[in-house]
Amino acid sequence: MIFFSLLLTFIGMFLLYRSSAKQITKAKATQQQFLKRFKTQISISAFVCFLVAVSLLCLKYGNSVGFISWWIFATPVTFMLVLLVNELKSNKK
Repeated sequence: MIFFSLLLTFIGMFLLYRSSAKQITKAKATQQQFLKRFKTQISISAFVCFLVAVSLLCLKYGNSVGFISWWIFATPVTFMLVLLVNELKSNKK
């Protein structure tokens, strides 16, 4: 159950990452058309993945523990995606 919720969280974050404007411009032409055409549906499916992950954890462990568990799963995934999306460079003077 926990692994499936973590997997759904990863899938949801990846869908949001791929449907961002910055990633759409970096995609190939065929993927770009698909991402532009179905951007809203991709975002909705990502939030459905989040909702299913949270509900699975809430059913298993209760409302507060399930939501906090999902939050703990989602925070590092979000941080990793922020680091991957932004090209970080050191400031050399």
